[in-house]
Amino acid sequence: MKNNYILKTILLTIVSVSLSFAQGNDHAWPEMAKVESGTFMFGASKKDMQAEKDEKPQRKVSVKEFYMSKFEVTVWEWKEYTKANKLKMPKTQAWGWNNDFPITNVTWEQAVDFCNWLSVKQGYNKAYTRVGPRYVCDFESNGFRLPTEAEWEFAAHGGRKGKGYKYVGANDLELTSWNVTNSEARPHAYGSKYANELGIFDMNGNVWEWCWDFYDANHNKAVKAGMVQDTNNRGPRRGERRIVKGGSWDSKSSFCRITNKVSTLPGNTYEFYGMRLVQTKRF
Repeated sequence: MKNNYILKTILLTIVSVSLSFAQGNDHAWPEMAKVESGTFMFGASKKDMQAEKDEKPQRKVSVKEFYMSKFEVTVWEWKEYTKANKLKMPKTQAWGWNNDFPITNVTWEQAVDFCNWLSVKQGYNKAYTRVGPRYVCDFESNGFRLPTEAEWEFAAHGGRKGKGYKYVGANDLELTSWNVTNSEARPHAYGSKYANELGIFDMNGNVWEWCWDFYDANHNKAVKAGMVQDTNNRGPRRGERRIVKGGSWDSKSSFCRITNKVSTLPGNTYEFYGMRLVQTKRF
């Protein structure tokens, strides 16, 4: 009798979850962490001997409150997107499509389209509008979007809860990161390493994460010199390449540093590039 009761309870739970998802009541995914507003030193310090010139000079930046997904967008989430829009999955990796792995081989534009799709699916306003060949972001929208580089770095540092670690959430990269030294040449299940101070996982290693910003190697220098304005800290106004952050399963430790960045053409795909979501506000 007791076993029958337990079995019925489990079945009812499964049905309830399934119905909830089918009816669009799926605010449970992705899980979001609140990042309170704050001010921090953006970019690499003079003491960082591994820093590239595009990480310097360091400057003081203020970030408004926002929400960041605790995990990178997963294969399962991307499958939901492709099924809903009758799209093909990206090029299959050597390790196949494990639902708990972060999605890879997606372009910047595909990442933006995913954000808009998920926003509509969950009853939010779209953050992105396409105007000719360009995408415009409404940063006041409650929809999902890609983080700015400043938002990404602030969250990676642990926001206002940050403890000044060398890497995201730790001084020992092994604790929080799947990288070239331990990954066995592939990504791993989301959240299988430790989180940072904000409860966010995999911000260094596993997969590189697309950001909103255009790439300009001299942007920080130009802002600090007063040559350009970046009042809202959303990066250059024009450019050909976008920024990715965080390093991947294929990265050595210097690429997993919080201030490191790589520039990439938005139409390119790689087996170590993925994405993470943010929202300016919830509901």
